[in-house]
Amino acid sequence: MDINLAPRRYAKARKYRGVLMGLVCLTVSLVVFWSQLDSTVNIDRQSLIFDSAVRGPLALQVEAFGILKSAHQQTITTPSAGIVMAIMRKAGESVNKGDVIAVLSNDDLDLRLTKMQQHLEAVHIQYELDKIRQHREVLTEQAKLASIRGKLATLQIRYRAQEDLAKQGVVSQFSFLQTQAERNSLRLQLNNAQERIVQLQGMHHKELAIIKNKVALKAQELKALNRKIAALEIRAPSDGVIESMPLGLGESVQRGGFIASMGSQNELTAALQVAQTDAQKVQLGQVVEVKIGEQTAAARITRIDPVVTNHSVLVEAAMLNEVPTAARPKLSVEAVITVENLLDVVYIRRPVSSLTRQNGRIYRVLKEGKSELIDVVFGRQSGRYIIVEQGLNAGDTVILSDLNHLVQQGASLVIQ
Repeated sequence: MDINLAPRRYAKARKYRGVLMGLVCLTVSLVVFWSQLDSTVNIDRQSLIFDSAVRGPLALQVEAFGILKSAHQQTITTPSAGIVMAIMRKAGESVNKGDVIAVLSNDDLDLRLTKMQQHLEAVHIQYELDKIRQHREVLTEQAKLASIRGKLATLQIRYRAQEDLAKQGVVSQFSFLQTQAERNSLRLQLNNAQERIVQLQGMHHKELAIIKNKVALKAQELKALNRKIAALEIRAPSDGVIESMPLGLGESVQRGGFIASMGSQNELTAALQVAQTDAQKVQLGQVVEVKIGEQTAAARITRIDPVVTNHSVLVEAAMLNEVPTAARPKLSVEAVITVENLLDVVYIRRPVSSLTRQNGRIYRVLKEGKSELIDVVFGRQSGRYIIVEQGLNAGDTVILSDLNHLVQQGASLVIQ
């Protein structure tokens, strides 16, 4: 009977191979471990960022960004429809009260103006003709009155003469009574003629008053129409700056249509966007430092929008003093809001790789260019500064550069 020994030989070789691979891995691990423990990295001083820990008061601040806007805005509309014929001012330009911003045209208003002028002229002519007619009517009545007075005067003389003759019997009593009756009739006609003139003058006065009212009404309508036509030249209602002007040449604008929006260049408000995570720290009345170009201006928070939009909250801050000359509506600005003043804390400039309220490791600089890796506990941030709750004392110098890859290796640094 044959005996096969090959499987035992192969099993023994496989066992030796596994032990050999384990020894190799252990050796490599030890080499890497000892190399990490003893690793030292030389680094150029010029490539590093240093800062010294400071102990003292610190203002906790929240950074924000936004734009300037006018505290008092005005919307300019057109009282009449028209077509844009000229644009005299554009968005961003400053204007004085009365400056022409845009010019519109309306042919219908021009036609109405011509017709109304003709109508007003016709009413004026009618007024003058009525005055002439009334004057002629008064003259006619006055002539009749004068004729009656003449006849009455003649009859009065005859009446006196017949009165004496009738007493003497020279003139019959019938002739005398007839003269007396004619005199009384003329007196009555005279009174009627005088009353007729008074009534005629009163009627004439009322007629002229009605026509005058028509003339005044037409003149008022013509004046209003002229104002509408004049309003086709859109003028600035006050001094300020144009914030928006969406018009285009040849564009048709309806009555009450939007022309432009204006704002004051002196009374400005900063509309700031604050991150949602920082919004809970912001309160009304807090002081804001707004950076406008190369200058800064003080402001105070007057409104906090309760709605969160795109992970940020709108905060409005009114300027406290005279704003810099570079300030204007729609200008982008940066701001810092002071939310709290701490009296005695240790803080440094914020390291590149640090986060608030977490443990971290950072290199502290020793003498003769050496450094050591220490554990620190960071606290709250304030702009570019961060509070150190544990691990550093005032005066300690640390490296702020991003050396996270060296920190993970635990490497020692030699600063050259």
